[in-house]
Order: sequence, then structure tokens, then C-alpha cells
Amino acid sequence: MQLGAVEKGLLPALLAIVMLGMGFGLAIGDFRRIFTTPLQTLVGTIGHFVIMPLAAYAVVLILGLDYELALGVILVGSCPSGTTSNLINYLAKGDVALAVVITALSTLLCPLLTPVIVAFFGSLLDSTGSSVMQISFVEMLKTVVVIIILPISIGMAVKHKFPNFAKQIELPYKIFSILFLVFVVAFVTYKNRDNFMDMVAMVGFAVILHNAFGFAAGYIVPKILRIGERQARTISIEVAIQNTTLGMTLAIQFFGPKVALPSAIFSIWMYITGLLMAVFWGYVKPLPEEKLS
Repeated sequence: MQLGAVEKGLLPALLAIVMLGMGFGLAIGDFRRIFTTPLQTLVGTIGHFVIMPLAAYAVVLILGLDYELALGVILVGSCPSGTTSNLINYLAKGDVALAVVITALSTLLCPLLTPVIVAFFGSLLDSTGSSVMQISFVEMLKTVVVIIILPISIGMAVKHKFPNFAKQIELPYKIFSILFLVFVVAFVTYKNRDNFMDMVAMVGFAVILHNAFGFAAGYIVPKILRIGERQARTISIEVAIQNTTLGMTLAIQFFGPKVALPSAIFSIWMYITGLLMAVFWGYVKPLPEEKLS
């Protein structure tokens, strides 16, 4: 996969912009949901840092991917959810408040957990130590803090100081962020149009399996724990929709374009499956109206 200086600069800038917008919509009081429905929030958050990394590891072992592609799949599985999952949940008539809390909590935890998970599974993939790639926990932690925690903190501070301004700008800012994300994904895809099918052939099946496992496990585990239908659907979407922009950014910053490939393909595929699930759950098989209140 080819990524030039423009894309390498766009990715971290885009991620910081999106995280700033997330901060505009958050207040300390929003995290009360963690204490009122701790099991729902915990299951959704664990999905990102336990279920998805384990699923990624299983997929790369089953398919026998080479180290760089395997590391890229692990990286996708170690990312939190993104604001896209909140939009998909809104369209699916899910529990948007729960979705926002899971997204926010998993995002705030990712500076610590994502580098740990990538380093752990990276060492398992390269048990012989033959790979020339080095996974730097400290440097990755610094990067994620700068492009995740700092913008969210600024956004929350703006909301606290200027609540009316933050409320007015939150929706158009989110729309702009999503459109910007779509533009970056489209730009990267267009730039790699000549070998796009080769890219899909290399990692497409892994992405499909990984994403499908996220939807399935994200729904089945809550149902086993007797969590309500609406919340189970919400958690399923949250677990399966990853912050692929973070995955691509970390891959480019620390590893290389080939490691970014799974994140790039996952970003395209999750829009397709996410919208299909939104249509299915929101319109084909919606919940009874009384359960939506």
C-alpha cells in the first residue's frame, strides 16, 4: 500500500480533529452511566480490548498471515470504537447513550491498553525474535496521548467553559469529521486503485472474519449475560466498529504501510456491514416502540 507525505500528515490530524469533536459532546456527568449500568459498559469496553484482540489473533493464526499483515490485524483489534459506531447505533435505533459512553471509555483507556495489547500479541507472533520490527510501548503511548487524550480534554474543557458554543458546534462538527474521514479513506483507496484488488486479496478475508466475529460475539455475550436486546445490539455494533483511523495512524508512525493495510480495508468494510446492520435492526427488524423509550 502506498502512503505519501500528505496521507501521513492527514491521518494524525484527522484523528485529533475527530477526538476534539468527541470532547465537545462529553461532560464528566456523562460517565455516570458507568455506575448505573456497569455490566453493559464493561462488556462493551472489554469487547475492544479482549474479544477483538483475541479474535484477531485467532484469525491470523487460522489464515497464516505473514508477520506484518498479522500485526496490522492485531492493531485493528486493539483499537477502541470510534464516533462512526455512535452514528451506526443512532441509525439502528440502538441505545445511543450507552454507545457514547462505551466509545468514550474505550477511547480514554486506549493510550494504555492499545500499546500493551499490540506489544503482547506482537511478541507472540514473533516468538523467535526474527522480525526487524520493534514495538515501542512508551513511544506509542506518547503518540496516543497526544492525538487522543489531549484533543478530548480540550474539547471537554471548551464544553465546560462555553456550553452553548459546544452544543451548537457539536453536530456540524461531527458531520464534518465523518465526511473528512470518508474523504481520507477514499483518497487512500484512490491512490492505491491500481493494486486495490491485490490489497483486498491479501487481507480481505481476514477483515471479513474479524468484523463478523466482532458483531457475533458483541451480541451473543450480552445475551448470555441477560442484557436487554436493545443494549445487546448496541454493544454488538460498538465492538465490531473500530477506530481504524487510529490503527492506520499508529501503523504508519511505528511500522509501515503494509501494517496499515488491514486498518484501511477494515475501514471500508465496517461501513458496509455497519450500515447493513443499521438497516436490518433499525428498519427490517426494529424493536417494539415501547422498548425504545
